[in-house]
Amino acid sequence: MNFVIKKQGIFKRFLDARWAWDLVQGPIYNRLVIKAASELYRRFIDEINPPQHAKILDVGSGPGFLTLLLAKKNPTASVVGVDYSPTQVRAADRLRIRNQIHNCSFRQGDAMNLPFRDASFDIIISVASIKHWPQGKRGLQEIRRVLAPNGCAFIGEADGGATDEEIYRFASKFTAWYVWDPFMRWYLRRVVFGQSYRPREAELMARAAGFSQVSVEKVSESPFFLIKLQK
Repeated sequence: MNFVIKKQGIFKRFLDARWAWDLVQGPIYNRLVIKAASELYRRFIDEINPPQHAKILDVGSGPGFLTLLLAKKNPTASVVGVDYSPTQVRAADRLRIRNQIHNCSFRQGDAMNLPFRDASFDIIISVASIKHWPQGKRGLQEIRRVLAPNGCAFIGEADGGATDEEIYRFASKFTAWYVWDPFMRWYLRRVVFGQSYRPREAELMARAAGFSQVSVEKVSESPFFLIKLQK
């Protein structure tokens, strides 16, 4: 089965390095992107209906915003967030403590080699993360490995085929006074969306990773898509 393999150019390797996330991309994401995406995150949460006492993993949890929303909405679940950046993990844990959410924890780890045993989780989520992985197929294989039989994975990502109009409409949600609009449009077009997958590419990659039950849908009124996978 053919699917697109993203080239790992110097620019992408630079942006996806751990130190870049600690010092550059992480702060931009935490202070700006997360505010614009908060509505999307809540819509994403509504797609997930875990059973009682479910074990849930968030791959690429960043500062923990989505992970903690999920833990708060499902108090009987046990939720774990894993992120490549130690700085993001510390930020997420501070947010967890500040909000007094006790059914959630965070740890540092690599999506290419998740630090969990096989079949450890009932549900796995990953939002706006797979485009940063050096090998998307391998990361999805790792998700399938740690997913329990009949478990489900929900992958949300920026649509690499989104139009400028869709992207700039999303960019209009950045309202901080210090944001220079031309820079933010460039950042979104080149870094966020330009480095991402198109929905069909992501579907083929998920099937190549071993998932036979795959559905992909565009998130309405947004430049994002959602993949639903079942093991």
